Amino acid sequence: MAETRRIRTMDLENPFAESFEGMCELLLIRHGEQQFRENIPLGEAVDAPLSEMGWMQARAVGNRLAAARLDKVYASPLQRALNTGKEIAGHHGLEVKVVDDLSEIDLWKRAPQDKGLLDIYSRDELIAVFREVSATRKNSAYPYCEDPDAFRTRIVAAIDRIVADSIGHRVAVVCHGGVINSYLSHLMQSAYDHLVAVHHTSITVVRAADTRRELLTINDYSHVMPFQTARGGLNASR
Repeated sequence: MAETRRIRTMDLENPFAESFEGMCELLLIRHGEQQFRENIPLGEAVDAPLSEMGWMQARAVGNRLAAARLDKVYASPLQRALNTGKEIAGHHGLEVKVVDDLSEIDLWKRAPQDKGLLDIYSRDELIAVFREVSATRKNSAYPYCEDPDAFRTRIVAAIDRIVADSIGHRVAVVCHGGVINSYLSHLMQSAYDHLVAVHHTSITVVRAADTRRELLTINDYSHVMPFQTARGGLNASR
């Protein structure tokens, strides 16, 4: 079997490259907006469905990528990501490959799952939690969060496996805001978990070859601008 050509770093960085030989181009795409309601039980919030706006966003990103070369579509098993992935894959006659390890970080994993946040905290206490998260930009500021370091390890390993299986291809990886932020933090060697407010169905582009990773674009959501003029407060999170 012929060896895969080792691509030059200058080609890996080149946004106008005409071939993906020797590399993988990852389109990291956040799911469409999810449907939350006031004080939703945490166990329901984990796998909330797409809202009406979320479906519009999912169709918009699917339409945007319809004419582009796309070889594979991967997605988190959570329905908001999986259904967004299907809206993309359908234009290319592809099946979505579900990767469990792309699931979002569970910020309230150790809290009672049958309760909403306002059953656990007063409004003032909850505001204080979110202020601490905003100030530190770290998932560990959530009192009931799953292990953030283990989460980052899981995400990096999952994306590395996708790259290894996809050299020579452009692939969509439909996942979550926390997943994309965690991977960006890894690439930038940052101690922070929150680097950017990842918009619903935004596209972040990474090129990968062997152990090298090059970040080309972050958080491109121009496809939702024709119809979206605001972000819903309840639905702004993961």
